[in-house]
Amino acid sequence: MARQKFPKPHIYVFNSGACHGHYLTYLIDRLSEKTPAIKQLPFNKFGNSHNDIDYSGFSHFVDSPVQDQYKTLKNQNIIKILYGNDILYHERAAMARGGDGFADVYTAHNNISFLKKYNNEFYEKIRVLYSIDNDSVPKWLLRDAYKMGFLDWEKQGSVVTAKQDVKWIEENLGKDNKIHYTEVNVFFTAKTLITELQSLDKAFDLNLDFSDFASIHEEFLARNKIFQTQENTEIVLDAIQNKQDITIPPLDIIQQAYVYAQLEKKHDFVIMPMTEDFFKTTKEVTDYITLYPQHYKAMNPNLPKFNNIDNPFFLHRQKNKSVL
Repeated sequence: MARQKFPKPHIYVFNSGACHGHYLTYLIDRLSEKTPAIKQLPFNKFGNSHNDIDYSGFSHFVDSPVQDQYKTLKNQNIIKILYGNDILYHERAAMARGGDGFADVYTAHNNISFLKKYNNEFYEKIRVLYSIDNDSVPKWLLRDAYKMGFLDWEKQGSVVTAKQDVKWIEENLGKDNKIHYTEVNVFFTAKTLITELQSLDKAFDLNLDFSDFASIHEEFLARNKIFQTQENTEIVLDAIQNKQDITIPPLDIIQQAYVYAQLEKKHDFVIMPMTEDFFKTTKEVTDYITLYPQHYKAMNPNLPKFNNIDNPFFLHRQKNKSVL
């Protein structure tokens, strides 16, 4: 007897940009024994789960730009994917994978016009802050723009929107629906994802069969180029912290900006160089910080706090200049 299609969803998957909501929707529909069989994989050339598949309607994907259309839901099962604990991954994945790829995270500086669609507010602030008049900019400039955001963490764009997403869910759907929050990092390994799916199965009576899960998720990870280089940032920072000299693995512009921000927060009299090329080894970084000339050391104007007190240079810039 063929399994039924569903005129009304059993569960809604509220996505956050580039946080694998399509993939979770696919997994629930494919693995549930309540739904018609699915054999094809959902992955397109970008590794996104955007291929057309005849879903049963058992799980329903809700994209963040249209979530207001669902604010009147009542007595429904809802999963909301969060990324607040993985801001760096979200930033990289949103650029490289969101909307099937806005830009290459390694060469995005060559033409930042994609930002008009991707994040127009960020685009306009870059143009004003750096006084640029074209869309091809040096790599150091785009790196510096992202670094500025990472330095002022509580006002960084993705940090703010991550909190707003939770607030929206709580205010509009939290009272009248059954809500489960799924962190994006559960997708990073088969073990963490299967544990999360088991929790969802128990909470929402999904009746999941995990027979095909391992091979599906292996394919998902193999196609996710952002995930495959995600650990490189911590490899570099750990090596610097432990004074180990290693060759710096590939870091894209956003990762380089994040490394610079963490180093400036820790060494608050040092401003990392605005050069086209990045450091080649961690010893070069350590030497730069250790030997940074005393006569150049000054309060970093981009840090909100300095020695745990409000930074007057930062406050002045906030009041008088366009900031990221």
